[in-house]
Amino acid sequence: MSKGLSAIRNWMSPMNSEGSSRVVPPSAAALANLRHNSSLEERRNVQGNRAPMEASEARRFVVLDFYRFVAALGVFIFHLKLIDKGISPAWNGSYGLFVDMFFILSGFVISYSYPSTSTGPRSYARFLIRRIARIYPLHLLTLLIFAVLALMGISGPTSHASLTDFIQNLFLVQAWGITDHLSFNSPAWSISAELFCYLLFPLFMLLAGRISPLMLAIIVALSYGILAHAHLPIWQERSQMYGATFDFGMLRALPSFLNGILLTVLFRLSRDYRKKPVAFAGIALFAVSVLVLNFFAKPDLAIILFSLAILVTATGESAFARFPGSDWLGRLGNTSYAIYMVHEVLLILLFKPAWHYFGLQPSMFPVFALVCCIVLTVVADVTYRYVEDPARRLINRLAPGGARSARVPKPEPLGLAEARQAANAS
Repeated sequence: MSKGLSAIRNWMSPMNSEGSSRVVPPSAAALANLRHNSSLEERRNVQGNRAPMEASEARRFVVLDFYRFVAALGVFIFHLKLIDKGISPAWNGSYGLFVDMFFILSGFVISYSYPSTSTGPRSYARFLIRRIARIYPLHLLTLLIFAVLALMGISGPTSHASLTDFIQNLFLVQAWGITDHLSFNSPAWSISAELFCYLLFPLFMLLAGRISPLMLAIIVALSYGILAHAHLPIWQERSQMYGATFDFGMLRALPSFLNGILLTVLFRLSRDYRKKPVAFAGIALFAVSVLVLNFFAKPDLAIILFSLAILVTATGESAFARFPGSDWLGRLGNTSYAIYMVHEVLLILLFKPAWHYFGLQPSMFPVFALVCCIVLTVVADVTYRYVEDPARRLINRLAPGGARSARVPKPEPLGLAEARQAANAS
């Protein structure tokens, strides 16, 4: 770099080395050398003084993807157990709280992969289009399927299927407190809540970028405390937030989504702890959280365990250039959204009829549940490959600037993992 700087000084000096006032421009090689070394020095400085919210390490966390797969199956089991009232209470776990883990994961992955250089209305529009491309095609497909079933007189967990219900579902506002019931594909309420968080995402990122991690943690804790435990007029009982769906379910999503953004901030500060054994500690924490949901209905404890598991796992997984079994973990993770969105359809058309047709007894539920999970995963895999992913790619082309501008700027490699944008975040 000293040679490049020397050339620049000679070029800018009024007298060259021979005492002449003639301006001698630097050689092309000197300029190239200067630019190269300056770029390296700038990147070193940036890496050494990086702001907590700067998106600099785009990668896909396949273990977190697998968590999402497990959580989606957990929600499915939560609904499947209602197939027979005689099924053992051992299956009465609070797996519905996995939805709150979805919100945390969404906040983490989206804020982690969101480019720090994306500002202004154009970037916001591109962000919304890409998020809608992620959630809407499958939502629309399942909504139309349920509409056809309603016309055929076939109802699922909810019999509500009016034109007003259809319009609310079509615009994904059915969880915004404007109705008093679930309708059509009932799990889609959480997608409505996610959309609400997407609309507020720039404000969340602005907040996270302007306050300290400690202050953000306090805000997250207060939001949980107020929404989950205060006597709010929108809910009849305390802690009803964790059961909210159509009744302001979007407020249920807010603290967890913001919690995910907090985890991104903490992850940016975790460089000294990025070691491979940490990933397995995170996996153990996730296993504990699943056991807690199975035996104890403790929503606050579950939220804490989910948050720790996500942060610790992401920190440890960053130490791997490629986590063992990444291909399968990633593929199973890809099925999670389809599992969540199509399982009610299969419950109505396949699983419930099969249970009664074969005259199965409650004691056979574990085997039946396993078979159903396998079938559902296969269907979800096909749905992802031939419906969800192609539709997402097609809609992404509508983003401002097209697919070319939608790409996230390639980050500086860390030597810890293969850089890859988490395009499949939920």
